[in-house]
Amino acid sequence: MHIVTGGAGFIGSNVARALIERGCDDVVVVDDLTDGHKFVNIADLNIADYLDKDEFAARLSTDKGFAKGITAILHQGACSETTEWDGHFMMQNNYSYSKTLLHHCLLQKTPFIYASSAAVSRRDAMQRQREAEISFDTRQRKGSTQAGSATIPYDSTGTDP
Repeated sequence: MHIVTGGAGFIGSNVARALIERGCDDVVVVDDLTDGHKFVNIADLNIADYLDKDEFAARLSTDKGFAKGITAILHQGACSETTEWDGHFMMQNNYSYSKTLLHHCLLQKTPFIYASSAAVSRRDAMQRQREAEISFDTRQRKGSTQAGSATIPYDSTGTDP
């Protein structure tokens, strides 16, 4: 079995499609289809099976025959929404889940191909957010000082107290 996590997303579905076009008839798509819109990405694919991401993780640890039948895991699954601020969800979904898959592959000597832009996108978005907050804070301080406001006190050296 070739497992494609995030297989209903744009990149994952194209990875699954490429495997199928190259003759792989054992492609299993793993994803979270809570957002049913992603289904259109796999509707026309001749996949061997679909598994929910949580069901897949459970089968890895409980069904040894299933786990041993995996040829490779191509891990594309991650939340790449830059507007997602639920830290617990992001760590569970993007970090812990990936670690679980990696550890399984290391123990089983199964190829693990991990390619996710989520970490880069998320980091870039967070960096832009920090820069915007710093920029806003700086403008706010300058504006307060220039207006003679006492909302941000400075000591005689001009630094924050």
